[in-house]
Amino acid sequence: MTVVICVYTERRWAQIVLAVRSVLAQDVPAAQVVVVVDHNPDLLERVRATFPELTVVPSTGPRGLSAARNTGLARASGEIVAFLDDDAEAQPDWLARLLPHYRDGRVLAVGGHAVPAWEEERPRWLPPEFDWVVGCSFTGQPTEVAPVRNVIGCNMSFRRSVLNRTTGFDPALGRVGRTPVGCEETELCIRVRELEPDGVVLYEPAARVRHRVTVDRATWRYFRQRCFSEGRSKAVVARLVGSDAGLATERAYTRRTLPAGVRRGLRQVRAGDRAGLLRSGAIVAGLLVTAAGYLSAQALRASQVVGRPVPRRRADPAPVRVLSVELSEQMPAVPDTGGPDGTPYGAAQVLVRLHGQPLGLVEVALPPGGLTAPALTAAIRDRLSPAIDAHLRHDGLPSLARPDSGPAGKTGDPAQTGHAAAAAAGPCPSRPPAVEPAPFVSVVVPTCGRTPLFESTLDSIAALDYPHYEIVVVDNAPQVSGTARTVAARAAADPRLRYTSEPRPGVAHARNRGLAEARGAIVAFADDDVILDRGWLRSLVDGFAADDVAGVTGQVLARELDTPSQIWLEQYGGYGKGCQRRRFDRTGVATVEAGSTRPVDLPPRSLHPYLPGSYGSGANMAFRTDTLRRLAGFDPRLRTGEDIDVLLRAVLAGHTLAYEPGAIAWHTHRRELRALRRTMYRYGVGLGAVLTKCLATDPTARRELLGRLPRGIVYALRPGSAKNNRKQQGYPRSLTLLELCGLALGPVHYAAAAARSGRSRR
Repeated sequence: MTVVICVYTERRWAQIVLAVRSVLAQDVPAAQVVVVVDHNPDLLERVRATFPELTVVPSTGPRGLSAARNTGLARASGEIVAFLDDDAEAQPDWLARLLPHYRDGRVLAVGGHAVPAWEEERPRWLPPEFDWVVGCSFTGQPTEVAPVRNVIGCNMSFRRSVLNRTTGFDPALGRVGRTPVGCEETELCIRVRELEPDGVVLYEPAARVRHRVTVDRATWRYFRQRCFSEGRSKAVVARLVGSDAGLATERAYTRRTLPAGVRRGLRQVRAGDRAGLLRSGAIVAGLLVTAAGYLSAQALRASQVVGRPVPRRRADPAPVRVLSVELSEQMPAVPDTGGPDGTPYGAAQVLVRLHGQPLGLVEVALPPGGLTAPALTAAIRDRLSPAIDAHLRHDGLPSLARPDSGPAGKTGDPAQTGHAAAAAAGPCPSRPPAVEPAPFVSVVVPTCGRTPLFESTLDSIAALDYPHYEIVVVDNAPQVSGTARTVAARAAADPRLRYTSEPRPGVAHARNRGLAEARGAIVAFADDDVILDRGWLRSLVDGFAADDVAGVTGQVLARELDTPSQIWLEQYGGYGKGCQRRRFDRTGVATVEAGSTRPVDLPPRSLHPYLPGSYGSGANMAFRTDTLRRLAGFDPRLRTGEDIDVLLRAVLAGHTLAYEPGAIAWHTHRRELRALRRTMYRYGVGLGAVLTKCLATDPTARRELLGRLPRGIVYALRPGSAKNNRKQQGYPRSLTLLELCGLALGPVHYAAAAARSGRSRR
């Protein structure tokens, strides 16, 4: 037996001495001990002076653990070569436990168990399923001698004759200095098995070492870095040896071990251990961050394979003109002038309406000089003719395909078709039946007084085409007197306007204050940076025509797309959910057309109902007031995502939600990239926190969510999924990674907030 110990820094001198002495004190002594010093001449001399009886050599390869291990392998003389990390201590019977297995000629490698030796206390949030993050054995490994795919790096041994037939450890993998990467032993074990298909790699849990875990490794920052780096390393392994061999163990670990760990943590919460929620959250976070690392490496590799290396500078998208057209009126031309700083618009995003009802968004490129009215009409007919024809048929009007429909495509003036005359004869039959009598509605507007659009928002609310409503402004920053003065001045002329304050920060607290103050049978919520269509409130209320509808969401569209950040937010998905009326309940989704509903065929492995973002946005939603109060309003523990949480809770409680695309709010997206980055991170945190809350509080949802967790991760990460397929070339990868990091850390945010809430109640 030869034992190889690789060292690289004098900062670990005390641990190096303990590691070497633990090998020299073995019950079955090693014939040779090789210490490899990785590119540190001072350390090399110190080890030689302290242990003159050992074979002490410098690494002959590039910097990094893999090359150092290869140097040790080249100097080894024993039939069996064992590797011990420089911060690990072997138990006295370590070699005695490893060696007997090599009497079986099929055994190619034997690894042992690594017990964490914490410099301080073990972090309460760290689940044992993720002890591999600190280089130790973890829950999910065998508890007795068993074949495994690979051994663990700090405690492993190989038959030297087999390793001599390979190129050793791959320097492309493995730790370099303090960079937390790995998987070199995984890749080597797979290659060894390919050389010897009948060979066996064994795990011997009785061969134990104590692996020191310093304070810097017991942090969330190290946890995230290690998980991300592990994902990148797994991508390299999968590329080298194939995904079937490279990821087989990880798939089983993800399907079985991790869901069991989440369930165990939640049981511990019910038993009084609040840290169980942190551990469950850490499992979800670790899985998502690892998957993000894997996919980032795969994406980089794919771009290189097709010959498109990642550019150092990104070509920002051209600004997009935003406009709305009504088909029963004269079609406008669309100029390309007037862009930000004199930049011409490169495209137009057109909301197309017929008789006031939205039919769809049309995105069209703008040539130099802009688009003529006939060209815009032709583009609209090309994209939306089925929706236009369906609307016209329901209204009893001739379709565009009929000869008597006139030359609308030529003139761009549908008034010549006879449609305008029919529209003027009365209300549009395609519009949902109005709720009569019109219920009294409370419109709640939370504000911190920081948006320059606040007064414009109030102007648009005051001008709504609805007979019976009040406006409740909730000041979430009452220490700043500007909001109170603004509302007081307006309330003198408009008795519908009321002011209230909520000193506790957070939009959930502000919305709950508005809910408590609401006098209406329906309470609607609008953000303080939106401009509302005149028909916004009437369309929201019309969504409550069916008695089983508890809440209605509306469409949120971009007011401008002048900067790259605003355009990227739309590519991400924006806030709009399309122009098709829909209904959601726990069992499924249905479209609403011509007064009838038609169920949507969901795929067998659908994530519904756990995609709350598809229900709508908190910037534009309304509820029956008594129903929302029974749901306990918005959860103040969620500093972000409180809107999708209440929508999801409503559906899971058996209520029906409706989406009314005619209830339109125009939102001014943040113009700066820094603000967009914060937004994407907060979106991720919000969704992660909401799903964690489901896991922690709803047993039925817990069972369903755990079964769908792998599919959900694929949905979040796969470029072609419905979530990601709008992102165009040039969409910053950093935004996706920030969202994923937020999603991964959402469980931690929720667990910390829940713990604070518990302490405040005590």
